[in-house]
Amino acid sequence: NNLPTPELIRSVGYPAETHYATTADGYILALHRIPHGKTNGDDDIERPVIFVQHGILASSADWVVSTPAKGLGYILADAGYDVWLGNYRGNTYSRNHTFLDPDNQRDGFWDFTWDEMAHYDTPAMIEKVLELTGETELFYAGHSMGTTAFMAMHHYRPDIGEKVRLANFLAPVASESDMGGPIGWLAGFMDGILDWVLEDLLNMMGVGEFLPSNLFMDCIASLFCHSGSSALCSNVLFIIAGFDEAQMNETLLDTIMHHTPAGASTHSLLQYGQLKATGGFHGYDWGSDKLNFQHHNGPVPDYDLGAVKTPVALYWGDNDWFAMPADILQTIIGLPNIVPGMNHEVDYEKWTHLDFLWGIDADKLVYSYLMDNLNTCREQDCRTLREKSGH
Repeated sequence: NNLPTPELIRSVGYPAETHYATTADGYILALHRIPHGKTNGDDDIERPVIFVQHGILASSADWVVSTPAKGLGYILADAGYDVWLGNYRGNTYSRNHTFLDPDNQRDGFWDFTWDEMAHYDTPAMIEKVLELTGETELFYAGHSMGTTAFMAMHHYRPDIGEKVRLANFLAPVASESDMGGPIGWLAGFMDGILDWVLEDLLNMMGVGEFLPSNLFMDCIASLFCHSGSSALCSNVLFIIAGFDEAQMNETLLDTIMHHTPAGASTHSLLQYGQLKATGGFHGYDWGSDKLNFQHHNGPVPDYDLGAVKTPVALYWGDNDWFAMPADILQTIIGLPNIVPGMNHEVDYEKWTHLDFLWGIDADKLVYSYLMDNLNTCREQDCRTLREKSGH
């Protein structure tokens, strides 16, 4: 099933809308909305807005490829939320710019990392959602890179963070010192790497857009993909993020394959590798003062988790290459405002990075807690809890 996100949503009986947000640096991003659930469209109820943001190599389709009983987009709409699904620059739905050409690998369209998603994309999409709904605040849920960019956003736009009643981080990624899998492996080459090796690596991964060569795919698949499923081992997202066959819904696999990988810049992946190689949580080092000035208006910024004042709920697993327990611990220590009772370790030993989206038991093991946490922060303003506790 390769229907685009809005048609996927309509095909199972839910309403869908498409809207666009243009960033300050000219990228045109698609927003997909599920304004209400299957049966509660006529109900006269207050519908809190929730903005849901995908991770690396992914798109808004992540949240709606599953059946309505299992897909987070549908679960939220049926629970009475006004659901907005974001799309970062460079993915299937956001390959648009006011003047740069995404089909030209060296024209500049692909010269970005999640620094720009933090600085421009997340604020532009959230502001557009608030403008279109007439609301002044919303809830947030992000997966993977959707958590990274939200945390880094507080360096650029703390005012946006103040408008979020609760940010839900599925597989939060900030520290990457312990990262496993192919990107963790590549990071070993990035520390003190010879320029010509990096150039070769970029050519194998894609100079602008991440379009890995057959050689690169064969190499990482043979190292990291030990599965009887050739489909899983041919999809770069599953090789990079890892998978857990016990939680993999076989009937869903074909649809997932049509929607992922959904497009990303090679630099966004390399940025995670850089974090592992250098430690810390910081912007991307483009390799020269001149390029860093172009991208950062100065030196490479350090991102302070202590600046993330938004109330957060964390959901993390023990078998996640992108968010390993030792790195999660650093994130927990760094975040100042994890709401009491909202630091959730998934009760399943082999839970992986992608199980948060498509795991057979994601509804029970993750989303049920997320819904409870949203409810808690609907009934009270979780932003005031911190002030009361005197922090």
